[in-house]
Amino acid sequence: MVADTLVLHSPGRAERTRRALGAAALIRLRANGSFTTEEVAADAGVSLATVYNRFPEGRDGLMAMAFGAVLDRVVEVTGLLGVERLLEDGLEQIATDLLEGLAAVFEEESLVMRAALAELPGSQSLRHAYRDHEAQALVIITRFIRLGQVAGRVATGDPDELAVAVLVFGQGLNNPTLLGSTKRPQVVARLSALLTSMLSPEQ
Repeated sequence: MVADTLVLHSPGRAERTRRALGAAALIRLRANGSFTTEEVAADAGVSLATVYNRFPEGRDGLMAMAFGAVLDRVVEVTGLLGVERLLEDGLEQIATDLLEGLAAVFEEESLVMRAALAELPGSQSLRHAYRDHEAQALVIITRFIRLGQVAGRVATGDPDELAVAVLVFGQGLNNPTLLGSTKRPQVVARLSALLTSMLSPEQ
């Protein structure tokens, strides 16, 4: 019997160029909240033709890739919702870690989020990136709710409804009034208490 082998291939030149262009767009967005296709080409050291070869959608595709990288961070923070951590640390601590983590990402990536969300209605690429990452986050949250309910650590009720409520709750942190406030830690603490209350089996 021949054993299965896993062969890992490094990205080819085309993919490396694509990633470099996406990274250049993200750097521009983080610094200035905007970019042009010409600027990204110059930053990556390639021709404008190469940009359009790797991103037929042009600037829209670059924006979607940069936005996707930021949304990856949001999904990563959502991954804090694990039933193992729930059993070890408790619901209140997990709620606090989740909201503090999301607020930190939204603040650090505020220029990127603002630019991408402003263009979201008119961009199919951006909408796809947003919906894809939202779906990933929802899977994580739903699993947390279901397993938490089985363990008796999360309130009973429709897990899908509770998961959507948690998702929307977290998305609401992307608010300049909160992120720019000197009282952010106190406000996030209050919001964490509300989230804990909503999910607590003792409500």
